[in-house]
Amino acid sequence: MRFTIDTELERIIVPDTFFNQIDKMNAILIANGAEDKKIDYVEYINAAIVKAQKHAPVRKADVKSLKR
Repeated sequence: MRFTIDTELERIIVPDTFFNQIDKMNAILIANGAEDKKIDYVEYINAAIVKAQKHAPVRKADVKSLKR
C-alpha cells in the first residue's frame, strides 16, 4: 500500500481503498479470535513511516529498481 505525504497540505494521503483494507484485516482478526490485535488506522500509518525512515529517500522513477 502506498501513501503520499503532501508537505503543502500537511496531510498523509492514503489510497481510496485504505480504510476498507484495514477494516477487512480487522474482520479477519476478529473472526480468528484476535480482536485485541485490531489495527488502528493512524498506528498503521505511523508504523509504516517508522519503517520507511530507516531507508534513504528515493525518487519515484527509481522505485521499480528497488528489491524487497
